[in-house]
Amino acid sequence: MRRPALGDPLWLGQYRVLAELARNEKTRVLLGSGPDDRLVSLRTSAANGFRTEIAALSVVFDADPDASTPWLAQEFHPGPALRDVPGALPEPAVLRLAAGIAADLTQLHSAGLAHGQLTPSHVRFTSSGARLVARATGDDPTDDLFALGTLLVGQSALPEALRPCLAENPADRPTAAELLEAIGPAVEPWPPAVEKLIAERTAELAQYLDGQPVPDKTDPVIYQLTDSPDSPPPPRRPAPRRGILIGALALVIAGLAAWIAWPDPPALPPAPQPPLVESGFLTARGDPQLLAFNHDSRLLATVNADFTVDVLDLVTRKPVGPRIGPFPDSGNTGLAFRPDGIALVASWVKDKRFTAQTWDPRTGRKIGEPLVLENIDGYGSWPTLSHDGSVAAVPMASPRRLELWRVADRTRIGSVETPATFRYSQFSPDGRTLAVYEWDGHSAHPSQLDLWDTASLRMRGNPIAFAETERLCCLAFRPDGRTLITTSSGGIGSVQKVRQWDTATHKEIRPAFPLTQDPGNGEMKDGFPTMAVPGMDDQHLIALATGTVTVRDLDGKQDGAGLPGILTLAVSPDGKTLATTSGSTADTTVHLWRKP
Repeated sequence: MRRPALGDPLWLGQYRVLAELARNEKTRVLLGSGPDDRLVSLRTSAANGFRTEIAALSVVFDADPDASTPWLAQEFHPGPALRDVPGALPEPAVLRLAAGIAADLTQLHSAGLAHGQLTPSHVRFTSSGARLVARATGDDPTDDLFALGTLLVGQSALPEALRPCLAENPADRPTAAELLEAIGPAVEPWPPAVEKLIAERTAELAQYLDGQPVPDKTDPVIYQLTDSPDSPPPPRRPAPRRGILIGALALVIAGLAAWIAWPDPPALPPAPQPPLVESGFLTARGDPQLLAFNHDSRLLATVNADFTVDVLDLVTRKPVGPRIGPFPDSGNTGLAFRPDGIALVASWVKDKRFTAQTWDPRTGRKIGEPLVLENIDGYGSWPTLSHDGSVAAVPMASPRRLELWRVADRTRIGSVETPATFRYSQFSPDGRTLAVYEWDGHSAHPSQLDLWDTASLRMRGNPIAFAETERLCCLAFRPDGRTLITTSSGGIGSVQKVRQWDTATHKEIRPAFPLTQDPGNGEMKDGFPTMAVPGMDDQHLIALATGTVTVRDLDGKQDGAGLPGILTLAVSPDGKTLATTSGSTADTTVHLWRKP
């Protein structure tokens, strides 16, 4: 590793070049820093197929294949390479190493690509596991599995789970997903020698993260950009230390004299804190349209515009397995993680048929048989899943009713009799209450909300009635289930309103407050939905209206500026993270936000 030298670009696109990590005749690998201070690996190459590889790899954050020096930015793995580890590894470490490689290969192979360069220099050790530096230069995924076996056979006696990788017949080798399943949990700590290398590597990188140091006699590096249209102006070079000290002393003397002669100025108020600050982002493999967290807030599922589902890990910032789907193009109706925090239940409707299927996101495989219901009521009604994915509430036709089914064993629990006015429903977080909204579709008729006990299938108390001009578009329970938040979509001459109800007494807890003026005729501006959901603490709500997210207190007062250009959002169960997506087909980013 060395600092950029004379003639080296200090910028590639929006990424500042901090150091050179490696190079060969055709490729250079650089350490870069993005606008959000995230470290990236910048690869430049003039090799044929570089443009294809940029388009294919989902782990590419950014790229410019048309620049004078084509480049791409990928996730940076700070740990040492396998080639840097002396001696053989014990079997538990080999299995953990294989599991990390297999997980990355699963993602790559699910996209129809092959790595093709599975060498000790492309495998990295990190404190959270092993990572594979992404490439897509191979032709056959089975070659990657053979290369994996060959790579690890020299580390120790090859563990039993890895031996099929060396099968002479490619058809006898496991897939990466099958290998990952055969290895099972592999969480043994790295040997002390590896942990020491990780610590040393981290310490070595630290010297490059403190800004651009002033060159001295022991570091004859001149920071200079080549005259390239692809690079922004270089940052201003630091002034010599002696000049800084002299200038600082002059400023201190002048400031002291002014302070003696000038009366005390009034104290300035502290700058207001923004309600949300960005804590990072995830890069999905599709265009996210719907988001759902799992129960420990580590995983985030995205339903994409191409009707596929990705499950992303918020810690590693990568997919946990292959893509799920695609689902029928009539639309996804529900997405929920099971209580184990891993299995994912997805539901959809097509041709009056409701389907709910459980999946293992790590392998992309189905778990059990699907729940399939025919002749559902598709006229203005919509099915829903409980928060843990265990129960589905499905509107049925002839006669119209709302049936509750257990997804795992496909057992009918019972039904709630609803008139022809049923629209949609929402489960409380604990699954014990089902809120059912009813409206017959006539603008001159009022609507109502019923709360049902899912154990006894009896309605709790009297219905909650709404005015004739108030149409609900969103229902949301607070985590404790004691408060129900309703959002109206507005109508002709009305505004979108947020109301908060006590689920025990069915009484409004606070006065309703408006979100924004409805664009007209009850339509959503630019297709953006409207909703209010529990905030990141018990004193705030998160509101989305006409594409802007705002933080509101319980009385509706807005806290700070809003976040524009948002299609959908999700708040993590632990209340620490807000995830948002723009919904644009050109944007695969899920932005993560936290309270300051």
